[in-house]
Amino acid sequence: MKAYVTLLTSESYVPGALTLAKTLKQLKTENKLAVLLDLSLISGHSMALINKAFDDVIQINDQKLTAPLEKVAAKLGREELAVTYSKILLWNLDKYDQIIYLDADTLPLNNLDHLFAKYESLPATEIVASPDIGWPDIFNSGVLILKPSKPVFDKLIEHSETQDASFDGADQGLLNEFFHLQDKGHTWKRLPFVYNVTPSAHYQYRPALTRFFSEINLVHFIGGQKPWQDKSAEKDPFQQLWWEKFNSFFTKEHDRIKLLSTLPTEGYNLKFTKLVNEWDKVKEETHLPHLDELSLGDATKLFPWEHREQFAPTRVFNKVDVASETGSVKSKKVALEDPSPASQSKTQPLNQKYDQFTNKTKFDPERSLEEVSQIPLKMLSKKK
Repeated sequence: MKAYVTLLTSESYVPGALTLAKTLKQLKTENKLAVLLDLSLISGHSMALINKAFDDVIQINDQKLTAPLEKVAAKLGREELAVTYSKILLWNLDKYDQIIYLDADTLPLNNLDHLFAKYESLPATEIVASPDIGWPDIFNSGVLILKPSKPVFDKLIEHSETQDASFDGADQGLLNEFFHLQDKGHTWKRLPFVYNVTPSAHYQYRPALTRFFSEINLVHFIGGQKPWQDKSAEKDPFQQLWWEKFNSFFTKEHDRIKLLSTLPTEGYNLKFTKLVNEWDKVKEETHLPHLDELSLGDATKLFPWEHREQFAPTRVFNKVDVASETGSVKSKKVALEDPSPASQSKTQPLNQKYDQFTNKTKFDPERSLEEVSQIPLKMLSKKK
């Protein structure tokens, strides 16, 4: 008997696990769907949906394996990955002849049943996985093809208890050390990258992504931010596809609200002593120099205009003292030597026509307003 298996150790990954299961059924898989979960960390509402979506619900409350939290926090900065050592339990599922393991944050785009037939003769000492995008000489543990085996399971448990069991403190480092990096008689077989595409904002080879886009069989949403936790309006095509799947599977608003109101990370429910910031407990001397010991020279000049003293001026303007100048500025009337015809007029000026002003009397703008205001009346009283 063959099965697709996923691991669920937190309420926060329930939306991903349910969408994964329903997508596999939508793609018409002919194999069983199983989930390993810690029942104590899953709500009753979520369990009702999980029981409908999966064919086999396997409780691991008493078998859950945790990695040393200090290593996970120090190397990856993600406490929730400590419980992923439970992935070792896959090799203990001997009721299945062959397993395709899929992380809860993966989304199949095509039917994957043909992989069971392709790797049917795979020995239990080998594992099939795609190379990791961050370091292709190791494999990504989000998609695995394996055969359960009690002897291999026992060796994995023994290996997990060694000091250098995992180079990253989590399951990916542990499985790579066991099946690939250390000579323990086990082998990693490469699965094409199109079966575990891990796109990210830092993807460095977009031409290849464009070239093989139509051949992608599965997308893996790596990193701490999952599609169902991303509240931004802008989403890449794969995230949009995940949301289209989710909304089509869960049409009831009540179910969507319940599923999306999950805890942000798995670390919230982990049963271990939380890390304490030891730096705040010890008061150490800073050994910083006193202010009077510091050499405060001129600040480094950064901008072009701060280097003006290096260039001699090309134009000099002398200041003129107007008060010291003798004489006064006289205005000079400039007459046109060849006035245009438009400026010439044969009519008499208004002051002569209406006898308002004589040649001896010039218009004085400082006259009283009363006298000046009568000018139009005198002009109008003149008979034509």
